[in-house]
Amino acid sequence: MSGLYIHIPFCERKCSYCAFYSFPRPWKNEDGFFQALEKELQTLPADFLPETVFIGGGTPTALDIQTLAKLFSLLRKFSPAEFSCEANPGTVDRQKLDLLRKSGVNRLSIGVQSFDSRCLETLGRIHSAEEAEAAFRLARAAGFENTGLDLMFGIPGQTVPKLEADLDRALALNPQHISIYNLMYEEGTLLTNLKPQKLDESLERDMYDLIRRRLTVAGFVHYEISNFARPGFECRHNLLYWSGGEYIGVGPAAHSHWKGMRWANTADLDGYCANGPRRAFDEKLDPEAKERETLVMGLRRLAGVDVSAGLWKTLGGNFRTLEKEGLLVIEGNRVRLSEEALFVSDAVFAELV
Repeated sequence: MSGLYIHIPFCERKCSYCAFYSFPRPWKNEDGFFQALEKELQTLPADFLPETVFIGGGTPTALDIQTLAKLFSLLRKFSPAEFSCEANPGTVDRQKLDLLRKSGVNRLSIGVQSFDSRCLETLGRIHSAEEAEAAFRLARAAGFENTGLDLMFGIPGQTVPKLEADLDRALALNPQHISIYNLMYEEGTLLTNLKPQKLDESLERDMYDLIRRRLTVAGFVHYEISNFARPGFECRHNLLYWSGGEYIGVGPAAHSHWKGMRWANTADLDGYCANGPRRAFDEKLDPEAKERETLVMGLRRLAGVDVSAGLWKTLGGNFRTLEKEGLLVIEGNRVRLSEEALFVSDAVFAELV
């Protein structure tokens, strides 16, 4: 299976925590961006037939209806089984949602982050809790049967009761998928520069355990560290990343892995518009490095990974040490993170790369 990722580097306003490569609209040369994107799409390999397409950013739905129509006109040749698009509640209306459905999008990921007004203000979101709920209902009315919510925890000022209220409101909407991420303080973001009072790590751990309990009881499958889905509604595009599959990313700062090669476009929107994509790096992974990378990505899935004889030879000692420390579970040739390790997964991964 292969996938296509399309990076739309525009948003309505930069959120305080966001480190993704994006710029607030209006931008000086959006036409130039779409012309460059069209040319890059035309250079895709002839045998590249993605089974998943994911439009992210930025905020794809920050585009006006005419520009969105232009974007989808560039994608007519693709017929993916799963066609996902990210959406911000403050940037959707029925007309845009109808266009997405008509253009083949069959999976919507709505970035809510929180239903608490103080948390939304801290994160710099442009929408209210009520607008988030209205956007979800609009998506349902437009015919989106596979609709997910993105949430966060560990937000400065957030409490366990506030998190419980977020989960209550999210579950009341009956989404098919919930992604819920521990807030990261990325270097150079407004939130990090403001130096807010961070939550204690033990409180964040309690929040994570609460999330897992609540969503499991509600019938969601916890299939990746930060992702929960109704059975059969796991995100196939992201599973592609976590299983070492092949994908191509287009747009500035997009990453690709195709036929043994890995590369990334430079994070340079002006240069992209003027000269098309340039590669920030281009490398061919040796077999062992590729296996290690696939192992670490695969361990993000709760089901774990089947480990080859070669990796057992080189990493068997690491596996057994991590097992003794209660961080890894070994079942035959399969390894997976323990319950204890899910919240501290990066520490485990550091031992295996």
